[in-house]
Order: sequence, then C-alpha cells, then structure tokens
Amino acid sequence: MGAYLHVLALLCLFGTGFSQECVRELKENVDFPGSDLKYEHATDVQHCQRLCTELPACLFFTFIRADWTTDSRNFYCYLKSTTTGLPNVQNPLQGVTSGYSLKPCNTQLGKPECVRNLQENVNFPGSDLTFVFSPDVGHCQRLCTEHPACLFFTFIRADWTTDNRA
Repeated sequence: MGAYLHVLALLCLFGTGFSQECVRELKENVDFPGSDLKYEHATDVQHCQRLCTELPACLFFTFIRADWTTDSRNFYCYLKSTTTGLPNVQNPLQGVTSGYSLKPCNTQLGKPECVRNLQENVNFPGSDLTFVFSPDVGHCQRLCTEHPACLFFTFIRADWTTDNRA
C-alpha cells in the first residue's frame, strides 16, 4: 500500500509537467517552423486551430493566410507536435498565424462548428470527397454541412472558365 501511495504522489508531482496549459491567443506573423505532423487545407485560422484540436497528436500549428505571397501555399494548415508540447522555435514571418490546440481548454469536440464565412476565388485542390451539381453556393454549403466527412467545399459559378484559373 505504501509503494502505491508513493507512485501516486510521484504521478501527481510530475503529472503537471506533462500537461499543457490552455492558450487561446493566436500569434499573428509568427511561424512555428518544423515539428510538422502533417498539413491540411483550412478555410481560416480558426478552422486550422480546430483541426489541430481534433487531431490527438497535434499540440500547435501554423496557418498560411490569404495574404501570404512567397508561394502558392495559401490556406495550408501545418499541424505540429514536440515532446515538450511547445514549439522549438518561433520566428517572425509575414502572412502566417500560429497558435495552440484547444484540447487543454476543455472544449466540446463534437461535430465541428459551422464556419460561416466564405472565401472568394479559393480552391482546395486534391481534397475532393465528391462533386455534385448545385444551383447556388447556399445549396452547396448545405450539402457539405449534411455530409459527415465534409469540412469545406468549393463552389464553381456557371460563368467560370479556364481563363479564371490562377
């Protein structure tokens, strides 16, 4: 019984060192380079933070915003982790926003929250689940909302031509 209490006391003592505190603040124009688990496309930084929160191994992230001009990686969400739970490096970098998983904030992780803002002239290539013909963007958004695996969509207007491609 005495050994059990010692182990319990050690877990209580050292357990706090492994927990991550709740950090809701986003760091605009700050990059957390390296430590990538994977990347996903995200509609905005809140969506990226949500993706990190839902991925068990993700502890922090860097999101490449629409105003990024270095290359064509706009809307990339880099999901990251380290053994310490903190970024190894933080560098100033225009066009990115970094932040932390909300897992330590005791957030409700059910179905992802609805992101109501629409990004004009943005496509997420290679992320297609399916395609359907839809009369308008509202209908397309409803179809995505009702599909259990759909997190975002691209609606192509009737007047789109190959000349519209960026």
